[in-house]
Amino acid sequence: MVRTVKSVSNQVINIAVRCGIGLGFWVLLSFLGGHAVFAQGPTAPASTATVQERLDSLEKKMAAPSIWKTLGFQASGFVDVAYTHNLNNPSTNLNQLHVYDTDANSFSVHMVQIMLERPADGAGSGMDRFGFRTRLNFGLDARVTRARTNSAPGTSGHELDFQEAYSEYIAPVGNGLKIQAGKINTLIGYEVINSFENPNFSRSFMFGLGQAFTTTGVRLSYSFNPFVSASIGVINGWDNVTDNNKSKSFEWLLALIPHEKLGMSFYGSYGAEQSNNQGTAPASTGADPTAKRTVAGATMTIKATDQDTIVFEPYYVNEGNVSAVKQSKNGRWNGLAGYLTHDFTDQWSARFRGEIFEDAGGVRTCTGTFGSAGGTNTCAGATTTVAATPVAQTLWENTFTLQYKPFPSLITRTEFRYDKSDKNVFLSGNRMVNNQETLSFQIIYLF
Repeated sequence: MVRTVKSVSNQVINIAVRCGIGLGFWVLLSFLGGHAVFAQGPTAPASTATVQERLDSLEKKMAAPSIWKTLGFQASGFVDVAYTHNLNNPSTNLNQLHVYDTDANSFSVHMVQIMLERPADGAGSGMDRFGFRTRLNFGLDARVTRARTNSAPGTSGHELDFQEAYSEYIAPVGNGLKIQAGKINTLIGYEVINSFENPNFSRSFMFGLGQAFTTTGVRLSYSFNPFVSASIGVINGWDNVTDNNKSKSFEWLLALIPHEKLGMSFYGSYGAEQSNNQGTAPASTGADPTAKRTVAGATMTIKATDQDTIVFEPYYVNEGNVSAVKQSKNGRWNGLAGYLTHDFTDQWSARFRGEIFEDAGGVRTCTGTFGSAGGTNTCAGATTTVAATPVAQTLWENTFTLQYKPFPSLITRTEFRYDKSDKNVFLSGNRMVNNQETLSFQIIYLF
């Protein structure tokens, strides 16, 4: 009886084992059905990639954005287009003594900028403290932002330029000493190259004609506390990627915030800026590499109300042995600008700029040329091949700008500007006059 029970038990076990094996095989086939070749539809092609190749491909897809994010890379940019109408209808189709918005009665693609950067992090360690920035500009404004020599803006028709290209490191010294090396936006002046970062579309005479745009060299910056910071740099000179003489210039900036509604900055530079010409040359050639240029200026920003911001900027420059119209050969240019911005809402704002700019030595105005450079900084009296005779003059202008931002990434502006000089340096048709009026419309898209 026992043997019979055992025999029956063994048979039951054998049947269970066989059923288990069969069930397991069926489950395995079901699991592999989507991957086995013979389980695919008749039209599905067989994959030739190995499992490892597929894993590698998937890994690359997953790793790319994480590496970009881990390294701290940031990309951004903008597109800036505008139309400017000159009410004087000058025969040259040029806005006299303007530097960026030079084309009259014309639609213009002013700038397409792509910026790639990795900001240095002073709170980090190791590679976190290293960073860089590059700004690549395309368009008409690149003729001006490109590095140039001394005071000849737009001497090339090239419309491609690295506005900035520098590396930086925050050394673990005190609150963090920032060290930057390369081509950097200047410390001089309130206005900057990118139009949308200024209150108005057009640039002031003071910035366009009398200040540096970029500097190339080494700059040290340090924040002593939230209210006091300073920068100092050793540079090739104004807008010179490669030095045009045998000496270096110095730049500096001291920024103070004495009150939450008041900010002040004091800036300047000093050094030889004229081209080396095998020794001292006559002043009429504008090439005395021993002559020094001294710059001193300041900006004061007042937050008068929650809706109103006021800015003042006095500015002074003196340079030796550079003027061809003054007996002393001394070149001096100086100015005073004031800005008022009133924000009606987050979308609507009105901006006003008023300035006076004196070119006492005639070394900063009427120095432009026609042709591929677009006629930047030209005056009435210039021909198609020769710039106008240098003019010692005093300029002033009033600019009214209405800005509307339908979206945070979209800026639209309408601007009216009135220019005046104590000399007849503007054109009304073919006639030389002392004033000029322009009306501009601008659209900027940020991405």
